[in-house]
Amino acid sequence: MRWLIPILLLLLAASVGAQAEGSRRFEVGIYEGVPWPIVPSPAAGPLPRPAFSAPPPASSPAAERVVALLAEIQGSLTETVYQHATDVDAAAGVYRWDCSGMAAWVLRRAARGAMRAIVRERPVARDFVRAIEAAPIGRSRGGWQRLGHIEEVRPGDLFAWRRPRGFPSRNTGHVGFVVNAPVPVPGLPGGYAVRIADATSRAHQDDTRAADPDGGFGLGTLVFLTDGEGHGTHYGWYGTESEGFVVTPIVFGRVSR
Repeated sequence: MRWLIPILLLLLAASVGAQAEGSRRFEVGIYEGVPWPIVPSPAAGPLPRPAFSAPPPASSPAAERVVALLAEIQGSLTETVYQHATDVDAAAGVYRWDCSGMAAWVLRRAARGAMRAIVRERPVARDFVRAIEAAPIGRSRGGWQRLGHIEEVRPGDLFAWRRPRGFPSRNTGHVGFVVNAPVPVPGLPGGYAVRIADATSRAHQDDTRAADPDGGFGLGTLVFLTDGEGHGTHYGWYGTESEGFVVTPIVFGRVSR
């Protein structure tokens, strides 16, 4: 799939027309006749590979349990597959699921209070977005707290976004867990690299699934662009190697119980 990005960017440039002077960002592209919100990287040149220091501690007991469970999954993993039905045999190290199935499975074991706020028995990514959006900033309610700035994000916190209109996917969005604090990306104003755990069919930058054609659970690096106030506005699926950034609001949430 990565080879499609340069082609899509060429289509984007041809279809949108002239860009604003001094800016390399487009508002929208066209993919198979449908508006598709992807923009070229605003960086002036190649970006350095992110360097992460030792993870800071989680910011709540529930988030600590999330971090511990993610480490347990990674350490016991013998087989993982990306699929929309959740099929887990933890004792055997087998984890077959998608991103929302993984998030629900983890929260039911590490943050039951937060999971109760999600009313669907089998939630999808947009349900996690809604739970985070409904939570207050600066305090917890119903087991959730919304984080107002990306620099507040710590291990065990969640990230989530909705599928943008026109995006060529049937999924409702994406959700996963943060495993290290975001780090600013030199040469990318407002850009932060974030080490995450998720379930996907397409590997990220520096991904533990790089040689696994079945996808599934793993760790990788994303890059998020922000609006100057710490709100996520775009994501780069391949971290600092991303040639395009998808435009969609990204929310960050913390589980408290």
